[in-house]
Amino acid sequence: MRMKRLMAAALGGLAMTCQGPAAVLAQEAAANAPAAPHAAITREHRAAALDILDRRLAHYVMADRTPAIRARLTERRATLLAIADPEAFRQAVNAELLATSGDKHLQVWLEPRSRDEVAAAGPPPTLEQMAAVEAAAGWGVREAKVLENGVAWLDLASFSGHPDSAAAIDAVMARLAGAQALVIDLRDNLGGGEVALRQLTGHLAPEPMRLEDISFRRCAPDPGDPEGCLQDGGRDVFERHANRVAAPVFPTQPIYVLVGAGTFSAAEAVAYDLQATGRATVIGEPTGGGANPSTGMDLGPWFTVIMPIGEARHPLTGTNWEGVGVQPDVVVPAAEAGAEALRRLNAAPPSAGLNPSGLH
Repeated sequence: MRMKRLMAAALGGLAMTCQGPAAVLAQEAAANAPAAPHAAITREHRAAALDILDRRLAHYVMADRTPAIRARLTERRATLLAIADPEAFRQAVNAELLATSGDKHLQVWLEPRSRDEVAAAGPPPTLEQMAAVEAAAGWGVREAKVLENGVAWLDLASFSGHPDSAAAIDAVMARLAGAQALVIDLRDNLGGGEVALRQLTGHLAPEPMRLEDISFRRCAPDPGDPEGCLQDGGRDVFERHANRVAAPVFPTQPIYVLVGAGTFSAAEAVAYDLQATGRATVIGEPTGGGANPSTGMDLGPWFTVIMPIGEARHPLTGTNWEGVGVQPDVVVPAAEAGAEALRRLNAAPPSAGLNPSGLH
C-alpha cells in the first residue's frame, strides 16, 4: 500500500515536490528556510538525516546508481557532519548526490521548522485554503494575452497540481480563443503538478495527445526497515494522456514553445511532448534535464529528500530528457527566443502580417 501511495503522489503531480535544478533549488530552499541557522538542529539531527537517506535510497528508481551514491555519502560522511550550518550541510549533501547520480531531482530540503512542532500548528490546510493561495498566484499563469498581431502569448510560471486548476486553465485558454497562433513561454518555469499540465495539453491538439509513459520499479515493504523497500526488478507502467476538453482552443494553429536553462521538470515535459508529437516548434536553449517523477520523504524532523521513484519515457521517442534536457528545434539565446518565435510567425502563413511589436 505504501508504494501505491507514492506512485499516486507522483502521478498526481509530475515531480510535484521538486521544481528546479540544483542552482535554482538553492534559491527556492533559501526562501523557505530560516534567515539564520537553526540552533535546534544538532549534529545528531544531521547524522540521522544521512542514516535515513541511506535507507530511503532503496526507493530510488535508478537502482543501478544507488550503490555508488551510498558509497559516496559514506566516504564523505565525516566531512558532511562537520558542517554545522544546516543550509550549508544541505547544499553539501546535494552536491554529493548530484555528482554521483547526475539526477537533478534527487535533492535534500531543509524544513522551515521541525516536524515535531507540526501538532502545535493545527491541522494541515484544506483544499479550499490551498486553492485560495494558488488562485492568488494566478494558478501559475504569469501572463496571458493576445498581441496586436493576433498571436496568443501564454507565460507560465509553474503548473498547478490542484484539482481546481483545470477550470482555471480553461478560463485562461478561453481568453486566448480566436488567436492565429500560440507562443508558450516556459523559460522561467520550474515545473509543478500534473493537473494543469494535462488540461493545457488537452487544448493543443484535436484529440488528447499521448504523453509519457511512467515506469515505476516495484518496491515492496521491507519488514526489517519501515523507511526502506525491496525492489524485485519488475516495473509497473502507467500511460499518461492529455485531458479531453470540450473544445480545444488551439487544435491546429501553429505553436511555439520557448525554453531555456530555467525550464525544468513538468515544464520540460510539455516542451518534450509537443516536440515529440510534431505539434510545436521549441525555441531557445537546452533545458535543465529532470524527467523522473518524484515525491517527498522525510529524513527526520528537519530534512526532506525529493526521491525520484518513476522514470518517464515517451512512446514515440523511446527515451526522455533526463540529464540532457529538451533540445530546441531552433537554438537561440533564451532571451531572444520570443522575438525569434514572432519573427517566424510573421514569415509563415497563415500568420502573414504579424509583427513582434506587441512583445515586451
